[in-house]
Amino acid sequence: MRTFLTMLGIMIGVAAVVMMVAAGQTVQNEITKTFDSMGTNLIIIGPAETVSGGVRGGRGRPSVSFDDVESLKSLKDVETASYVVSADAQAVYESNNYGVNIYGTTPDFLIVNNWEIDQGIMFTERDFKAGKPYIVIGQTIVNELFGLQNPVGKTLRLKGQPFTVIGTLKEKGDGLMGNDQDNIIMMPATTLRQRIRGSYRPKYTDIAFVKVTEEDKMEAVANRIEYQLRARHRLKEGADNDFMVRLMTDMVEKVRSVGFILSALLAAIASISLVVGSIGIMNMMLVSVTERTREIGTRKALGAPNRWIMFQFLTESILISFIGSFIGMLLGVALSQIGGQILDKEVPISIWSVIISVSVAVVVGVASGLMPAIKAMKLDPIEALRYQ
Repeated sequence: MRTFLTMLGIMIGVAAVVMMVAAGQTVQNEITKTFDSMGTNLIIIGPAETVSGGVRGGRGRPSVSFDDVESLKSLKDVETASYVVSADAQAVYESNNYGVNIYGTTPDFLIVNNWEIDQGIMFTERDFKAGKPYIVIGQTIVNELFGLQNPVGKTLRLKGQPFTVIGTLKEKGDGLMGNDQDNIIMMPATTLRQRIRGSYRPKYTDIAFVKVTEEDKMEAVANRIEYQLRARHRLKEGADNDFMVRLMTDMVEKVRSVGFILSALLAAIASISLVVGSIGIMNMMLVSVTERTREIGTRKALGAPNRWIMFQFLTESILISFIGSFIGMLLGVALSQIGGQILDKEVPISIWSVIISVSVAVVVGVASGLMPAIKAMKLDPIEALRYQ
């Protein structure tokens, strides 16, 4: 019972570390999955940040026009480009209504952001130029407004205006910030400007996207984009850009690094229980040396070398630590998988779990058993035999 209670500290510590590592890897996988759904070979272009009195503010006024984005399609190593003009509204169908995000965009937006059509079709370039009241809707809106009905061909009302559903999008799931990517309505940007959201700069985008042919060419393409936009905006040499250019790969690395630091911090906090567990093993082994003083004296009197005595107690310490670490690893993996099932997330079983448990078993076993083993080794056999 005493040995089991001693192992319990190691079991809890290893289980906690394994669960934290699994949680960190799950977060990393979710981040990767989200960015993969958007496409990592993207360059994002938006308004420049405002600076007042040396303090950076929010985004400035829209500065990249529809024509600017169209001109970027001709650049070398650019697959295509698109943009978004966004708005929010209440979508109404019969007696149902639901708050939605509206993207006024171009047909190329499907390619740029890796969207796929589930049913129906996407609006065309001709629809875009004519400002047709056609919309393509995400799966959340399908579920909330139409249920089991086929929405293609039906009419939705947005801000009192009728729009015809010509297609639905395949499900994407939650975004990086937990937002619902499927709560989306796409329509021609010209239609949105005319019917939903007017603007004092009607030909300008909220944000633009450029899809590069290969990820390793993104830096070069970003430089070409900056040069072309500066020329089109007639910016003088030395003048600040009135737009910003961001690489999706840079954003991915920053978010992943934050996720890695967070998971490492959680694992470090969980490791505190390992320290407590190792102290417990050391305490038990010291007590064991005291209780077995006569046994140690008898063995040494019969000729047992000091290294045998030391090896005996060190082996016991490592064995206790190894069994506790192994059980803790199994417990951590099991609880991680149960948590994944509850949260509906895929939790990977990592080789790091095995590495952590074995490493902890050896390090904690040696660290906590070394002092008691040395104490046992140094006992004088005559004094040990006289011990009561």
